[in-house]
Amino acid sequence: MPKLTRPPLESFTDLIRATDPHATHRLALLAEASQRLLAPRSGAAEDRKVLAGRLERWRYQLLNERAGNLRPEDRKLSDALDVTANELAGRPSRPPRAARDALAGERDDRRIAEAKACLQPDFPLDDLAARAVRLTAEHFGGCNRARAPSGSWQILLYAPLYLSSHCVNYCTYCGFRYPNAIEREHLDVPAAVHQAEILYRRGFRHILLVAGDFPGLMTSAYTGPIIRRLTDRAVEVAIEIAPQTTDGYIELADAGASRVSLYQETYDERLYHDYHPRGSKASYDWRLEGLERAAEAGMRGLGLGILLGLADPRKDLLAMVRHARYLQERFPGRLLAFSLPRIHDAPQGFATPYPVDDELFVRMYCTLRLIFPEAMLVLSTREPAALRDRLTKLCITQLSAGSTTSPGGYEDGAQCKGEQFPVSDRRSVDEVAQRLRQNGFQVVWRCDDSAAEASTE
Repeated sequence: MPKLTRPPLESFTDLIRATDPHATHRLALLAEASQRLLAPRSGAAEDRKVLAGRLERWRYQLLNERAGNLRPEDRKLSDALDVTANELAGRPSRPPRAARDALAGERDDRRIAEAKACLQPDFPLDDLAARAVRLTAEHFGGCNRARAPSGSWQILLYAPLYLSSHCVNYCTYCGFRYPNAIEREHLDVPAAVHQAEILYRRGFRHILLVAGDFPGLMTSAYTGPIIRRLTDRAVEVAIEIAPQTTDGYIELADAGASRVSLYQETYDERLYHDYHPRGSKASYDWRLEGLERAAEAGMRGLGLGILLGLADPRKDLLAMVRHARYLQERFPGRLLAFSLPRIHDAPQGFATPYPVDDELFVRMYCTLRLIFPEAMLVLSTREPAALRDRLTKLCITQLSAGSTTSPGGYEDGAQCKGEQFPVSDRRSVDEVAQRLRQNGFQVVWRCDDSAAEASTE
């Protein structure tokens, strides 16, 4: 991937004066950045990082203000701010972020063409499913994969741990939506660790920390101790929280988190803004580039997803494939994961505009297996037990079990108040694990589990 020869920051002076109502402030910021770049050893490293953060915020403000109408000169300024902020922060040199180019089809290859073909109704689903089974067995057969029969592989069981239902966003489809009159809960650190201990006793060694977007509560000072307590117990920690800055992700990685899930929800930018009218999530580019920032921070697992029902599912899946291919090229060696949550129940007044039936749902998962044979394919308890059993026999390699989507919900006798969404598969962890073993699968509890089947003892 070619690197950018950064143009002089002063070359954007006329553009800023002509188009930016905050031109005086912006030009002073550029002058300070130019001075720092000319004398790279001047000033404290922390001061340079603060300046880098100010440039990054300016860049995302520019992208938000020009949403849907980004001119070539705006793009050049955006790229210059991007690489300048990166340089000031003292990070390794890199080209400017270019996920939007990938979504526009500028990096399409034969895999994209194959995905398009597999998503068509006239492509035989039985043939597609058979290929998905073979590839999954080949890549996830575990330590005995050479002897693993077709249709047998490792499946990782995990649990989501909801930390907080407080959220500043107005996502029209979400149970945590800010205006919703629900009973909100935010677990303090001891309560969160207690919930994790319950999951630990049930066998889980891979826990996904989930929370609404509420900056005043979801700080690194809060999440860091929780992550450390879990990793001290040899638990793999993944996070599914609001997008962070690169430094924010570095703090989470230093605490012990190794994987980030960040779903774009829909890649249709016009619909994205319709569904996210207010709150920090309204920034399309901030969310789109979140996984890049996580990868730059050293996170080794990157989880992508779309919320099925919000937009044309085939177009959204292709956009996600393009995004993932771009991330693969930019960050080779990272473990990709994909999830396809469907809207089954939504807040009152929200009607799902693009419902996805079971057959298309299966087709989409199998298509992902063909394009990304080594990726983790994740299925949550949103889906009913029978469909989950069907999909595990085709391509799924990561499955939640015994889940709750409300903070504190794992306590015995706890009522599921203020759920983000209802759970469909209400089987216990032991029931899910037993069914998997009966179907010939190897149940594992950590991604790096080398045993053929990990014990829950």
